[in-house]
Amino acid sequence: MYAMTEADLDQVLEIEQASFKTPWKRSSYKSELSCKSSYNFIVRPGSFCNNSKIVSYITFRIIADEMHILKISVAPKWRNHGIASWLLGNSFKIASEAGVKAVYLEVRLSNNAAIKFYNKLCFKVIGKRLNYYQEDGEDAIVMMKKLKEIF
Repeated sequence: MYAMTEADLDQVLEIEQASFKTPWKRSSYKSELSCKSSYNFIVRPGSFCNNSKIVSYITFRIIADEMHILKISVAPKWRNHGIASWLLGNSFKIASEAGVKAVYLEVRLSNNAAIKFYNKLCFKVIGKRLNYYQEDGEDAIVMMKKLKEIF
């Protein structure tokens, strides 16, 4: 896991566009890279397979004692290899060391694969945001995980 830099954005945006109905733009990532409460990490598998291409990333914010996951994705051909779980585990450790007690995220109501994944990590549904996704009016569910469940 490495800190994301502006030089990584072309590869991050490539994964972003393959992963989301409405991908973030470069300006959104540049804004996160300059935000003091934002944490941005990438994963490169190069250490074990001679590949320096980015295969996953996460963007989250720590505000008071809360972690808010804004984005996480794995390149399509690298999915189902445990990368997202590993990346989240390392991110949770950073958050825990910063005094975070709970992790929050929103996910599309129709994204069954993501919901199933987060349920396996002990996230619980705590609410719904109606018409959250502006492009199609889809609702989001809000999920939360207490960090003390991890460590």
